[in-house]
Amino acid sequence: MARTLKVEVVTPDNKVFTGEVNSIVITAPDGEVGILPLHAPMIAELGHGILRFTREADNIVETFMAKGGYLQIAEDYAIVLTDSASRVEGDVNV
Repeated sequence: MARTLKVEVVTPDNKVFTGEVNSIVITAPDGEVGILPLHAPMIAELGHGILRFTREADNIVETFMAKGGYLQIAEDYAIVLTDSASRVEGDVNV
């Protein structure tokens, strides 16, 4: 079984997403950042843009549009704190 990351996306209003994923792509102020399991601990600023979470087991990509905030990674756990995040349906061109 492939190693995963637990991810939570939290806004001031509610928890928008919780799940186990194989990879994360965030939009930072200076470009995209990819995160895989066993990533070194880090804190990153989010820009306005796409959050993408991939689950390889069932071939699902969860996509959100976020407006700023921060990402913290520690021990295969990632939390995204953002002012606003909304699910994007369908294909997204980035």
